[in-house]
Amino acid sequence: MPSKLPPPPVEPEVPARELTVEEKRVLFIKKLPDFKIAGDIKAIIEGMREHETVEQIIVIACRQLNGLATTKDGSAGEKRDQIRKLNGLERIIKAMDDHGSVAELYREAFALLCHLTITQSNMHKEKFGDAGGIERLLAGMQAHESDIEVQKLGCAALHNLSVVSFNAEKIATACGIDRVCTAMEKHTHLDIQLHGCATLQILSICAANRSTIVAAGGVERIINAMTKHHLNIELAEFSCGALLNVGCATKEVRGKLAASGSLQSVKSAVQRAMAHPEAMGNTKTYGTMILDALTLI
Repeated sequence: MPSKLPPPPVEPEVPARELTVEEKRVLFIKKLPDFKIAGDIKAIIEGMREHETVEQIIVIACRQLNGLATTKDGSAGEKRDQIRKLNGLERIIKAMDDHGSVAELYREAFALLCHLTITQSNMHKEKFGDAGGIERLLAGMQAHESDIEVQKLGCAALHNLSVVSFNAEKIATACGIDRVCTAMEKHTHLDIQLHGCATLQILSICAANRSTIVAAGGVERIINAMTKHHLNIELAEFSCGALLNVGCATKEVRGKLAASGSLQSVKSAVQRAMAHPEAMGNTKTYGTMILDALTLI
């Protein structure tokens, strides 16, 4: 019988070549769209950490996270929670600090930062303030005063954050009142006016902030908002509450309004808000108190 053939020689295993840094970067960029489709937030954030010096990667990663954080399929809140749990906030802040001069990157990171303020959890809001998020928001608003999208996002974020007293104090201390009033002065867009008035109303609850709001032109900004958007009943309620809080019903502020010629503007704006067929109860209550006080002049 013929002898059996010897087994073929076993080829020695060649260890896989480790990818170079550049190859890893290229591979990660190729995978980013798949990560978004899969909702793999962990992979995106880990990639941001591993490639934190690569501006192109940070821009795309922030854009992908923005898409997940604002998805319309009902899972946006869950996605934002995942970003927070995976230290995404800290990663975004670092990206803004490291690459703040890159306009496209800054815009994407700023938007994502603002989207993370959308939460019902006061604990998440306080953590945002404690991590330095408020200072980055205000710095972005100051550096991009003419950018309406930045101002819209910034005012909405400040409104979201200011309901927590810890954040309200940080906003006021970091010149947030000036930033809000400047945004309202430069841009008439409803979102900016609405969230601006809401933020001023909340901040004016603290007596220490009232004179700052008046000095920053807050009363004029509120009156202009009420005049420009007189059909918006939500803005009317915020505005009347803010006007009452800053002291339109006090002798001192009444005197300033009379001296500046703003008295009639306040009366007209409040009367118009109260006359709206869908005016809210607080609007009528606050408005009545303001008008009663103004008649004393």
